[in-house]
Amino acid sequence: MRKLSLEEYLLRYLPKLEVDETYLFYLISRERGIKEKLGVNIDKVLFRLKTKDPLKTVSILSAIRDNIEFQVRGVRIDKNWIKIMHVLNPINMKKASRNAVSRYVSNCDKEVDIEKIYYSELAKNVDFRMFMLDVDSKNPSIIQQLSGIKARLVLVTKRGFHIHVWKDDLSNPKILFTLKDVEIKTRNSLEYVPFISQGTFTPEAYELNDIMEILNLI
Repeated sequence: MRKLSLEEYLLRYLPKLEVDETYLFYLISRERGIKEKLGVNIDKVLFRLKTKDPLKTVSILSAIRDNIEFQVRGVRIDKNWIKIMHVLNPINMKKASRNAVSRYVSNCDKEVDIEKIYYSELAKNVDFRMFMLDVDSKNPSIIQQLSGIKARLVLVTKRGFHIHVWKDDLSNPKILFTLKDVEIKTRNSLEYVPFISQGTFTPEAYELNDIMEILNLI
């Protein structure tokens, strides 16, 4: 097991892009317990950038978070509630653009927002490379049941782990869906950018030789 740096995660670990692909990064307002406390749902994408230069993009989003105030449904958003995240799998721009145009044309007799349609298609049209195993606990027994599954990376979150399992490393993906207390995320996986503050915690990313190495992080 080896701890990566931000640069290694963004420039070496993430899937290499094909000609029609891009990465998609977000500033997202989200924080557990705020809806119950304030009576208002603050979950919202505040800003998005598609990019082939993820390191530069993270710097831009960090600057926006640090210097611009946001409001959601009349609530001033605390900077600690703003997360910098990315779609884990690459976006296929050709498919997203084609589907956005198709949706717009089929609804052109109505009042539709082409920009909203386009942005919604971006996150839907990914080239699927990896699963995320979302473990919202640091209970060793949950990790022990993963023995034998090849994982390339684990990201340590506030309450648990995000484990990356690449599709090419699985002979039988169905086995993932038999795991207990593990949420399997596929095409719509959103991941924290590691090694930068995510409000009340700073996630760290570790390259794995064996999935059982995660037990050393508990």
